[in-house]
Amino acid sequence: MELSQLQYLNLSSNYFQDTHIPEFLGSLSNLRYLDLSNCGFDGKIPTQFGSLSHLKYLNLSYNYLEGPIPRQLGNLSQLQHFDLSYNYFEGNIPSQLGKLSHLQYLDLRVTDLEGNIPSQLGNLSNLHELYIGERGALKIGDGGQWLSNLISLTHLYLTSLSNLYHSHSWLHMIGKLPKLRELSLLNCSLTDNFFLSLRPFIFNFSTSLTVLDLSKNTLMSTMIFQWVANFT
Repeated sequence: MELSQLQYLNLSSNYFQDTHIPEFLGSLSNLRYLDLSNCGFDGKIPTQFGSLSHLKYLNLSYNYLEGPIPRQLGNLSQLQHFDLSYNYFEGNIPSQLGKLSHLQYLDLRVTDLEGNIPSQLGNLSNLHELYIGERGALKIGDGGQWLSNLISLTHLYLTSLSNLYHSHSWLHMIGKLPKLRELSLLNCSLTDNFFLSLRPFIFNFSTSLTVLDLSKNTLMSTMIFQWVANFT
C-alpha cells in the first residue's frame, strides 16, 4: 500500500498489545497530524520520527513508551502540539526540543524523566501551554531564568518538582509572563515561609491570572491568605 501522500493519521484509543510503534511511520514525509495516544504501545519512540518535517501535531500520550526521548524530535520544525504524557521515558529532557520554534503546546507530565529542565525551552516563545512533572525527578535549574522568555504562555503546570522551595527566583520569572492565566504548583513541597518571605516589590502575578493551584503542598498557616490578597 502506497501512503506517501498521507497527511492525517489517527489510531488513538485502539490497543496494540505488546507492540512497538512501527518505524515506517517515520517515512510518511507528508504527514501533518499523528495521534497514537492510548494505544498500548511499548518500546521506544522511533528515531525516524525526526524526519517528519511537516508534522504539526504529535500525540503519543497514555502508552507504555520508555527509554530516552529521541533528540531527533528537535528536527520537527513545524510542530505545534506535542504530547508525551503518561509514559515511562527515562533520562533528561533533550535540549533539542528548544528548537521547536512553532510549538504551542508541550505536555511532559507523568513520565520518569529526571535532571534539570533544559534552559533551551526558553526559546519556545510561541508556547501557550506547558505541563511538566508529577512523576520522575525533574528540577528547575539556573533559577528558572528561561521561564521569563515564554512570553506567549497562558497555562503553566509545574507538578512535583523537587527543588522549587530552594529559591524564589523562578517564581519571579513566572511573574514576568504577561499572558499567564493558569498556574499550577501542585505537590512541590512549598511552605508558608516560602511565600511569606517573598518581597512584594520584586514579584507580581499577571493581571490575567484566573487559576492558581497550590494544592498538595505543606501550607499550614492562614497567613497564606494575606499573601494571596497582596497580589489581587
